[in-house]
Amino acid sequence: MESEDKPSTSGRLRTPGVARLLRLRPRFGPRITGGQVPDGLMIPRWALTLAILLTMLLFLALLVMFFLPADARASEADGINFDKPTKDWYKGPVRYVITKLEIKAYKGLESEAERQNFIDWFWERRDIVQTTRENEWRDRFERRVLEATRMFSHTTKPGWKTDMGKIYILVGPPDEINSDLVAKTHRGIVTWVYRRPPFPDLAPNTVIAFAGDTSGEYVLSSNPTLDADVSRWLKLSEVKRTADDVIMREGHDPVLLNQGVPYSQTDLGTRMIFGRMQQLPPREEELFRSFVATKEYYGGIPLESRLDSYQATDGLTFITLTVGVKSSSVQYRSRRGKDLPDVSVFGKLISRTNPDEVVSLASDSSFAEDLANTQAGPDDLLVFQATAGLKPGRYQIVLGVEDKVSKKVAAFRKDVEVPDFASKTLTLSSITLAGRMTPTDYAASGGKPFYMGNFRVVPRPDAAFRTSEDLNIYFQIYNPVRDPGTGAPKLDVSYSFRSKQPDGTLKDFGAYSVKNSTGQVQGYSVPLAKWPPGDYEVAVTVKDDVAGASQSATAGFVVKQ
Repeated sequence: MESEDKPSTSGRLRTPGVARLLRLRPRFGPRITGGQVPDGLMIPRWALTLAILLTMLLFLALLVMFFLPADARASEADGINFDKPTKDWYKGPVRYVITKLEIKAYKGLESEAERQNFIDWFWERRDIVQTTRENEWRDRFERRVLEATRMFSHTTKPGWKTDMGKIYILVGPPDEINSDLVAKTHRGIVTWVYRRPPFPDLAPNTVIAFAGDTSGEYVLSSNPTLDADVSRWLKLSEVKRTADDVIMREGHDPVLLNQGVPYSQTDLGTRMIFGRMQQLPPREEELFRSFVATKEYYGGIPLESRLDSYQATDGLTFITLTVGVKSSSVQYRSRRGKDLPDVSVFGKLISRTNPDEVVSLASDSSFAEDLANTQAGPDDLLVFQATAGLKPGRYQIVLGVEDKVSKKVAAFRKDVEVPDFASKTLTLSSITLAGRMTPTDYAASGGKPFYMGNFRVVPRPDAAFRTSEDLNIYFQIYNPVRDPGTGAPKLDVSYSFRSKQPDGTLKDFGAYSVKNSTGQVQGYSVPLAKWPPGDYEVAVTVKDDVAGASQSATAGFVVKQ
């Protein structure tokens, strides 16, 4: 009967392994209180704790990635450096918009703080809408870089480094995209069409093409049918025919012709167009070279300026914009064995009635440097001048000065009025007060800085003169009536000087007159050796003896010891 006392195993679990998996009571009897029977399938507590911690860390990482802005995630993932002050920052996407001068300046910076200041200034200089807190241009640039990175990563190369990415970043997205990516005879061809390209010299509906290369990247190509050819049989065949049995003519790719490129456009012309599309649009390049910031960077540079106006043709007013920078406020660079200043001046004039009207004075050559700058003393001004023809009206001058040695940059704004000389009555130009005024043997070409007809005139931007100097007065007279007998004007010109008193009143200091002058260009020099230091005003009065009309104008100046 022993077999009857044993429990039956039919319908029950037969193996101790399965019993342990289902946490059934072990076959070997009850466990001793306070003890534990080792079980190879049980998870140790330390391993369970570690697993829980790792799960929590993974959850937190996913949470951070979820709430991190998409642009930031893409930027970090793609290794795009917009503003980190690394030594090779200029090799990032900004390579497409940074100037050679800026690259040279950035390479010369030694500390991270200097590089960060430079990058901040770099973006601020391109903030074309100062009335908002955002930097719209930078936002657009970064957005295009990120879009290019996502859209054109056909190979291991980041999308912003590709030909497609470069043009997309500089010019913007095309108006039309035509893709032939799965043809049997080539690796893929893509064409972009810009209805109105941002280049005045390019015709509407400009077409550019990209051909797939062996790596899968789409590269800019003026002969996409040949460059995308899979077996290269087109290049090797004597008569080149496409898969549609179209004969290919030299310099006239059928893909470009099908997109509307005129047959008269040669291969050289196509390459020139492609070259233009890899540059900044001219309007943006002009803005980049002008300072539109309202605050100073790297520390201020004292700046003086004056605007003088003269009559021009076609209803325009000719202006000279003279800028003075104190020589002691900038550092000098050794050149040709002599310490000389290395300063650049940039600027533009913005119409106050129509902000879209901008006259740029932004290139390195627009502001000419006075030859005497190389002999400037510690208390002298370094003088620069630019000229332009403007419509009469109210303008805002935006100026920037860069000391290339110390990397200091200063910005300056000033509202001015450009007069209208269209009147047919007797009129005077600005009364220009110059540090130097010398006659020349020839009349310089129009618009040349520091030259007015047969005179070389260097205005004093701060209107301050020493007693050891001469006060030079230059102006022009318009619309005098000519004497019927001589055919020349008959003018009386008088100069009245007044000194400013402590109570603000003006006191007569002296006068000088020129009778029966026939010249419409007047120049007069006054030695200041015996003048006491102080503030003065000169009033110029011109009387037209033929017409009986007169006109006056004034200008203030300072005499220093």
